[in-house]
Amino acid sequence: MRNILLVGLGGMGRVHLANYAYLGDRARVVAVVGKTDADRAFAATHGLDFHDDMEDAVRCHCGIDTIDITTPSWLHRENVLQALALDCDVICEKPLALSSRDAYDMYEEAHRRGRMLIPALVCRYTKEFALLKQAVEGGAYGRLKEVRFTRLSEKPAWSEGAWLLDRDRSGLVPFDLMIHDIDMMVALLGVSVELLWSACGGGNHHHAAFRDAGGSLVLIESGWLDACIPFEATWRAVFEHAVIVNSPSGVVLYPEGGVAKVLPVEYPVVVSTGINVPPTGWYYEELRSIVDTLEGRCDPASCPDEVVHALRLAEAVGS
Repeated sequence: MRNILLVGLGGMGRVHLANYAYLGDRARVVAVVGKTDADRAFAATHGLDFHDDMEDAVRCHCGIDTIDITTPSWLHRENVLQALALDCDVICEKPLALSSRDAYDMYEEAHRRGRMLIPALVCRYTKEFALLKQAVEGGAYGRLKEVRFTRLSEKPAWSEGAWLLDRDRSGLVPFDLMIHDIDMMVALLGVSVELLWSACGGGNHHHAAFRDAGGSLVLIESGWLDACIPFEATWRAVFEHAVIVNSPSGVVLYPEGGVAKVLPVEYPVVVSTGINVPPTGWYYEELRSIVDTLEGRCDPASCPDEVVHALRLAEAVGS
């Protein structure tokens, strides 16, 4: 059982809280840290012990062993280092930091203190990505020649004080949106991946091309658009002998000389998000796996070198 202090009660904090409720005796949120009157009222409505300071919360609840950081991106470095100093393991929402150098330093501090630092990069934990990773690593369809990721959303004007639209506080699309697909790319192909070119089609609509040491090409389109479009997160992987497509219709395998087949994707727990993502099992799978990692039941889904390299690539796209 992990005893969790949840720091941040914005959109993602509430997503994490809702999904922890389905983990049963694996984890429990024993207290929350927030800053606003709305946070305090939300905590009271849900019967949560509320604090406005991490140190005070840990002092009042001596059993806390894990701190989950879901604060705005520019606060992650400061919050993670404070959580580590309180002798706790740390979960941190993406992006882990707004620079690769900061992320490296944060991992070094976690190592020095003998604590785990796990970034909440949700796409690594999805069943759709598991199918793609299995296809790449299993080699049943030959070498991965190309994968194209698309991730689009309406411009996030809903963020408090419009902080997501401030480069210094969010890193904009490369760090807040494209980072998901960059992370999946690195998980698939490793840290040999390099940026070939990037372009911004105006505002916050980015396109980038990458290649790994084996010659696999990755194309990513990510954008916050000035339009009331629904959230979209899709990919298409081209192998030597098949194509696999992930779309709202599901994951479909198109083998060479064969018949199209819908690959099974089932989530035992589906939870409403309250944000611009439809009800999903993504976050349950993510937090379940992270808790299992913290308890020593499975290996981490990502390693520091991969996370730091992904942030280095996000820096290159946004420069």
